[in-house]
Order: sequence, then C-alpha cells, then structure tokens
Amino acid sequence: MPKRKRTSPSNSSTPQTFSLMDGNVDLLQGLVMHKEAISEKFETELISFVQTQCEKGRRGEIKKPTYLRAAGARSQGNQRESLMYGGFFDFNRARPGKRGIVPPFPPILERLVDHLIDSNYLPRETRPDSCIINQYDIGDCIPPHVDHPSYFRPISTLSLLGEEPMLVGSKFRTVRSCTWAPTCGVTIPLPRRSLLVLGGNSGDIAKHCISACKGKRISITLRKQPPPDWKPDESELAGKKGTSAEQSKHRAVGEVACNEMGDRPKKKSLSGSAKRRKKMMKQRGLQSGDDGAASTDRFCTNMILGGEKRNISATNRIAEGTKTDSGDKKARRNVRQLVKRRNQTKYDTSAKNLTQY
Repeated sequence: MPKRKRTSPSNSSTPQTFSLMDGNVDLLQGLVMHKEAISEKFETELISFVQTQCEKGRRGEIKKPTYLRAAGARSQGNQRESLMYGGFFDFNRARPGKRGIVPPFPPILERLVDHLIDSNYLPRETRPDSCIINQYDIGDCIPPHVDHPSYFRPISTLSLLGEEPMLVGSKFRTVRSCTWAPTCGVTIPLPRRSLLVLGGNSGDIAKHCISACKGKRISITLRKQPPPDWKPDESELAGKKGTSAEQSKHRAVGEVACNEMGDRPKKKSLSGSAKRRKKMMKQRGLQSGDDGAASTDRFCTNMILGGEKRNISATNRIAEGTKTDSGDKKARRNVRQLVKRRNQTKYDTSAKNLTQY
C-alpha cells in the first residue's frame, strides 16, 4: 500500500501541501491548496458573471464552442455547462484546439489572474491565457484524466459556490456511474474560494476527477496554452478519424475511454435493413461473432465448390458476407469475380476438350 502523508496548515492563509508515495514516486509532489484565495465579494461577482453567461448560452446568445453543454442519454449524470475563454480546448480529442475561435479573457478574468499572480499563488512566467469554467449541478461529474502535456504547468482550479472533493492519484475504481474511489490516491475537499494548484508530479503523472456532485458548484480552471506553432504529436494523429493515442490505448485493452465531458464514444447505429439482416442471420442459426472476412471466404468457397451457380438473392449474399456497407460491396464484387472466373474456367476446359477430339 502506498504511504500517504499530508501536512496540515496552521491557518487558512498557509499553503497546504500533500504527499503520496507510490513506490519511489511522490504522486502529489507539486500539489498545493490555497484556502480563501479570493474574497467573498469577488466570489459573488464571479458567480454572477458565470451564471449570466450560462443563461445566455442556454438562450443561444452565446454560441459553440464558447458555451457547451453535454446533453442526451449518453451524458446522463454529466450535463455540466462549460464556458471557454482565451483558448479552445477540444473535449473530443482531449487536447488544445484551433486558436482564435473563442473570445479572449473578459475583464473580470483578467482581474482574477492579476490577483492570483500578485498574491504569489501562481508564477508570473506562466501567466494563464486559457480558461475553462464548469458549472456543475447535482449529479454532474468529470472522469479521471491528466491534462494534456502541451499545457504549461502548473494548472490551477478555483472553486466557487459549493464544496466538493477532488480525487487525485494514479488508480481509481468505479463505484457506480459517475462515481469513483481512489485505490492509489487521496480525496481532497475543495472549500469555496479555494485555489488548488497542480504542478510537478501532481500535474504531469497523477490523474484527477470529480465524482457526482452533491450540490451546485462552479470551477474556474486556468492554464497557459502551448506556443502558437504547436502541433499534436504524430502518435495522437495515428488513430482513425482523430482518435487520440490515449483513446487507442484504452481500446486496445478493452476499456471504454471517456473524454473530459464524460461522453463515451458513439457507436454507429444500425440501419433498418442491417437490423433485418442481423435478425435473418440469427434465424438461420449463423454465428453472430463470425469475422466478416471469414464469412465472405466461406460463402465464396461454397459458390465455387458447389458445382453450379446458386441463385441466391442479394440480401442473403450481404447477410452471409459482411455487416457493413463497404463490406457488402466488397463481398458482392468478390462473388461476381469468382463466378466469372469459374465460368471462364469452364469455357476454357470445354475448348481444351474440343481440341483433343
């Protein structure tokens, strides 16, 4: 079991540090909590600003991607609202997105950054220029994740309106939907007006998440973007249709990767005809787990070895071929080519026999 050590501050103005040894690595090195980082008056201003902007987003006055809200059955338990300023964060790919498509910091956020730097909570050389504001309702959450390495460290989160714990560590177990418990980590309460700074190993190695909230909460996450000429690593572009290397890794070990909005990747829904073909296959006793290519080969072999061309409808050929539209076309093309080759062989053999007589 990892050894956990936490230093207790003597008063609210003293930074609180954390430690969690996992082998020879201190996972929480660089994790610092500043309580009462802002005044109650400033908190009221920030809450009013966030709620006003979210209300405009619901009315359609603020467009995507500045205002985002997860919706639909897939996002059950994770319908928090998000506002982005300074830099766009691509939730689907979990990395920085195209520059210039979200507005710059409004004056109130510039005041906040100035205050945090002047109070020595954040280093001046990595002044944040990107902000994500999340407004949580009861039951909303954010899955375990590590912020993209292209962002400068430290990363900071200011908590407003309500107190919810953040889980920080390397391993978590799922208790139920949208709820996790650390198996190698700690649970850190985030009081109102507190600033949690993730630097060092806590920002580079350890994951962090928020389980289903018990009340309303607002978080303001501040980060410094990578340079303007930054481009994703080739490994992040290796996946199909922009699938990230992290998502490909999850898929390789049979896990379902989630992005920071908590959405699971969509499964392509079957068309009506595809559903009918699937039902037909079950009725005919075909194994639903057969590989498409193997089914095609078996079907084509039966066509050749059967001794005669079978009058099989296109629907049955598709059902015994593959399950996707592209596979259907390929299966039909292979059948035509094999039948043509068989007929050509028959004609060649007949001609050869005629020459012998």
